[in-house]
Amino acid sequence: MEKSSCPLCNGRLILVDNELVCQSCGYVLQETFATPAATGQKILYELGSQMDFKGLNGNGKFSGIGESSSIRYYKRLSEHWLKTSKESEEYYCMKVISRVCEKLSLPENIALYAFELSKNILSKKESFEDVSVPTVCLYTLIVSCKRAKISRISIRRLFKIFKTLGYRVSLASLAKVSCISNMAIEPKPVEEYLTTIIPAIVSHPIILERLKGHYLSPVDYERKLYRATVAVLSYVDRIRRGGHNPYAVATTAVYAGEMVLSKIEGRRPLFSQRMMSECVDVAEYTVREQYSELFKEAVYMLLANINS
Repeated sequence: MEKSSCPLCNGRLILVDNELVCQSCGYVLQETFATPAATGQKILYELGSQMDFKGLNGNGKFSGIGESSSIRYYKRLSEHWLKTSKESEEYYCMKVISRVCEKLSLPENIALYAFELSKNILSKKESFEDVSVPTVCLYTLIVSCKRAKISRISIRRLFKIFKTLGYRVSLASLAKVSCISNMAIEPKPVEEYLTTIIPAIVSHPIILERLKGHYLSPVDYERKLYRATVAVLSYVDRIRRGGHNPYAVATTAVYAGEMVLSKIEGRRPLFSQRMMSECVDVAEYTVREQYSELFKEAVYMLLANINS
């Protein structure tokens, strides 16, 4: 089916990344079109010299100066100028959520719930005209994952996926959506991160080799480390944890748990702060500072009670 003009603004349609995009408003049509096969003749791309495209290479893909900048330009158009109708916003939102959920292997119910939340927020778009559709999708996916208690998906990981897929999102815009909507993003309890952090640390090859001489299996060590970590956390006042990233606190708590476990079993610690920070992507200085501030005294108190 051939289309020559945008159904929203009657602007000129161009072919970008196998989709028809309006050159004026950035509206992306749902239909996809195959890229024309390249021949030995010089093929000039539809955008013309204005966008610095030289044409198509032998693989039928874009080539020439300005390729990446032009694609980024049209991504920006798609994100910020698609707000011309309710239908285009919802379609774009559904497309973004589907791509992210597929990338992260999230269940269908997460995508559906996030889409329903997104439609609710987009209906109030006059309150946040400068917020892009991908930012709304990011916010609703965060809420959906927390509601479903999917601990393996963190806000940082979602941010990284959105950036990798080419969507423009920022913490400032995310905070704005959070303030406007009536769905607050509640931080997960520190304890819920332990089942994600401990296996990530134990899977390190050096740690796996070291624990062979002390435990029957990695699972046996994980259980003991989990119990020791929970015991240390019980000595840290919840109010003192306030203002800290719960994921980072959970990471430091696991290190404190290993300190306790090594003292009880009379052995050297199986991992250092540096090794642990490499496993779970938390800065070493963060673990060092939080251990001194929150957990050092708790470790002494727990060991004193055990030895008494």
